[in-house]
Amino acid sequence: MSTSTLLPKVDPRYGPYHFDQAIDHLDSESTTTFKQRYWVNSDWYKAGGPVILYNAGETAADDRSHYVTNSSMAHLAQSLGGIVIVLEHRSYGQSQPGADYSTKYLKTLTTHNALEDMASIIRKIKIPNLDQDLPPAPKTKWIVYGGSYSGNLAAWMRQKYPELVFAAVPSSAPVQMSYNFYQYFQAVQKYAPAHCVRSIEAAITYVDHILFSPFHKPKDLLKKQFGAEGLQHDDDFAELLTFPLGLWQAMTPDENPFGEFCAIFDNTTTVHEHVEAYASYINKTIQYACDGTPVNRCLDTHDPRAPQYTDLKEESRAWMYQVCTEYAYWQTAPPFWKSSIVSRKLTTQWYQRQCPLYYGEHDVPFRPTWRYINDEYQGWHTELSRTFWIDGEWDPWRTLSVQSDDAPSRSGNEDAVFVVLPKAVHHWDFFVSDNVDQSIKDVQAKLVETISGWIQEDDAEDDDALPKLRYQDAANNMAFSM
Repeated sequence: MSTSTLLPKVDPRYGPYHFDQAIDHLDSESTTTFKQRYWVNSDWYKAGGPVILYNAGETAADDRSHYVTNSSMAHLAQSLGGIVIVLEHRSYGQSQPGADYSTKYLKTLTTHNALEDMASIIRKIKIPNLDQDLPPAPKTKWIVYGGSYSGNLAAWMRQKYPELVFAAVPSSAPVQMSYNFYQYFQAVQKYAPAHCVRSIEAAITYVDHILFSPFHKPKDLLKKQFGAEGLQHDDDFAELLTFPLGLWQAMTPDENPFGEFCAIFDNTTTVHEHVEAYASYINKTIQYACDGTPVNRCLDTHDPRAPQYTDLKEESRAWMYQVCTEYAYWQTAPPFWKSSIVSRKLTTQWYQRQCPLYYGEHDVPFRPTWRYINDEYQGWHTELSRTFWIDGEWDPWRTLSVQSDDAPSRSGNEDAVFVVLPKAVHHWDFFVSDNVDQSIKDVQAKLVETISGWIQEDDAEDDDALPKLRYQDAANNMAFSM
């Protein structure tokens, strides 16, 4: 069971509160703002303590608001006598610059604006229910904590705003953008139970043998077997088959939905048994997802009239806009010389074709600007001081993190910490329940020790500089009076 399902709703005294945020930080002449939600816990604050800022990333923040009381960032704040803030990302949840998710309102959903939102919070926020004003940064030490995409934001805040951000904790942060991200599924192949992987590989090989044939009748029979009768396009069928593979990332220290999927292959030995088990699982998935809607209408991504393109209230349009314009991260089949658990009909074209259908041909770039993002924020090559990097060994996103097996070796000159949690998946360091592995607890303890050490070291440097400043002030006063 995940942390969010264990906990009741967060106490109203922690929020949500609202911050008047500029709609577009690049438009210096505009004064229009939107209400950006946040939650804050200052119960543990002691004068001089730090502020832990967590951006909830690409989702409504309601289910993550409890992080102000129960999470690794709350534990860090409590240990350091600090404050913890959960901030809702612009264009998610109720932090909306516009009335819907149409392109005209999403155009300010950029990396630059997301980072400047956080910088504005650091510069201007007045902490509710605190009987004193916080000294401005850097006197108050702000630590940006984030996981997954919001882990990128944590690292990028430390890089772009070192005068505001004292330290960063990027967890499971895929800072290296990738257009053809076939490595995503290779983590499953490498770390999932061997019989499960072999069964999926065999089933997909069988599926592709049919999908790449010139004969229509076997394709129709195959799709019917999987409950997708009438689904017109093969690439849509290929993407449908990846649904259970996403359950790998969804695993937590308390829940293993991927294990439940793998169990369908426990008693299968032949290719046809593997395929039948997979087909039965996908049948149930379609019934749940489409809920009586005809399959082609439910799953067709080629039709410009499809609901995902025309429903401007659909929340998924926000993240899709970000990947269409900047990040890509297209999760595809690997090259032909590698074994695959994904149909090779799933290519970058399946994803890229949808972008202009969502937002208009002239309102999104021809390709996401992923190379620019890598250049601007340095991807794998970023070197940041006072940064505590955390990754899960089994996390498919680790292949794009600074601790990827493919990333260049570090210089060794950084005042930073690099930790890979054994047998962990996506930002498992967030969890603080009794069920978490001791390795997670050890990393959380090391994080507190490390951040505390950085704070003490910085405070000591300030104390050493103070007599020099006083001497210099006295000398300046003497020179002025002479």
